Amino acid sequence: MKRFLIILSCFVLFCTGALFAQTRSDIQNGSILHAWCWSFKTIEENLPKIKDAGFAAVQTSPANTCLVGDYGGLELMSEDLNGKWYYHYQPTDWKLGNYQLGTRDDFISMCKKADELGIGVIVDVLPNHTTPRIKEISKDFIDAVGGFDKLYHKNNNHGIRSYENRLECTTAQMGGLPDVNTENPLFQQYYMDYVNDVIDCGADGFRYDTAKHIGLPDDPKDEYSPKNNFWPVFLGHEPLNGKFMHRAGELFIYGEVLQGGNAREGDYGKLMPVVASSYGSVLRSALRNSKLSAKGLKDWKHPAAPQNIVTWVESHDTYANQGESAWLSHAQLREGWAVICARSGGTPLFFNRPKGAESVQFPGVSKIGETGNDEYFHPEVVAVNKFRTAMAGEPEELLNGDDTSVLIIKRGEKGLVIINTNISKAEKVSVSLAFADGIYKDRANGIKFTVKNGILTGKVPKQKVCVIY
Repeated sequence: MKRFLIILSCFVLFCTGALFAQTRSDIQNGSILHAWCWSFKTIEENLPKIKDAGFAAVQTSPANTCLVGDYGGLELMSEDLNGKWYYHYQPTDWKLGNYQLGTRDDFISMCKKADELGIGVIVDVLPNHTTPRIKEISKDFIDAVGGFDKLYHKNNNHGIRSYENRLECTTAQMGGLPDVNTENPLFQQYYMDYVNDVIDCGADGFRYDTAKHIGLPDDPKDEYSPKNNFWPVFLGHEPLNGKFMHRAGELFIYGEVLQGGNAREGDYGKLMPVVASSYGSVLRSALRNSKLSAKGLKDWKHPAAPQNIVTWVESHDTYANQGESAWLSHAQLREGWAVICARSGGTPLFFNRPKGAESVQFPGVSKIGETGNDEYFHPEVVAVNKFRTAMAGEPEELLNGDDTSVLIIKRGEKGLVIINTNISKAEKVSVSLAFADGIYKDRANGIKFTVKNGILTGKVPKQKVCVIY
């Protein structure tokens, strides 16, 4: 009978699909590894390591057909136009697979392995625009949307003149990229076929690039657009020609709604999680000055609810596009990661930098398709990831030590993370914690702390993160 029940259980699991499939809440309450520029095969090969590092999900670069450029190639950046990472942010068609990341079959294989390990897969998508090299756009795509004249907004004939003007922001060209008429029903049908294929192949969610450039339902309407219904359709709230997006209620979907100008980030944040870009900027400034003020960092600097924001220390844009965050050292990145990952709110995103020297942009070692550096499984990153999972549901409290060079993040009375940003010396800490008297070893660096009469004391070495629970 026991053998029969085991066989029956295996048969049921096989027939009902994934044993470990990640739900939206699993991802939202966990942490995400941004596997920037990794190929699908590379992600698949490293999934056990990603799992061991405590990440709930992995985010891929755009998986759709993209610009090849003049010579192809897989260089992140190159003076002779060989490669370039940003080509996969220039769609030429909405079909799964591209020369930079791999084939549709590669994607399916990666998702299957991720499913087995209980890791969610989030795919970067960018329906807002196409490549500016319009001759490279596929005939299938152009024909499907009703011809070239139907592909773009009427307002597409110039760049955005004012980010305060919502019609300009949502219908004019951003960064020289032609602005797709995302409200065209024929475009929506073609794009729906793509996202449903990606979902059916195993994706668990999407990250919407340039999301604030796609209008909300009550935003001003472009002349060529029947109505601003992109978000209701592609968040699964209403059907398109009687068809809904597959598994919409299970997916983790978030938008890149960069704060500033008339971004309406609070309104986007009522529909889906959105990025807390202002908090990232404040955090980087605090890291630069080695001053993590508990009072200054408590506020997420965002009108959306804390559970509806995605947080980062840096993004691929702040590192690779603007270069504004490239000065951060590996230790500073880990310190910042400890801040956003140990907290109760937000969904933290860890950007995997290319291999090479720290505190510089594009060290020139990694190529597109390869892993970046090893920081995503550094013991401090792993310890904080696992702390986040263990502390689910516990309230947070942010405290400083003797000065703001040390930040302590308590989660109820179950545990805490201590971050010392001082670049020259160790710092003593003393904080109340309802643990039994004894010696406790932190889970990141093995540093010992003492609890006596409800007070934890110890010394945190310079630029170290300690995790105790």
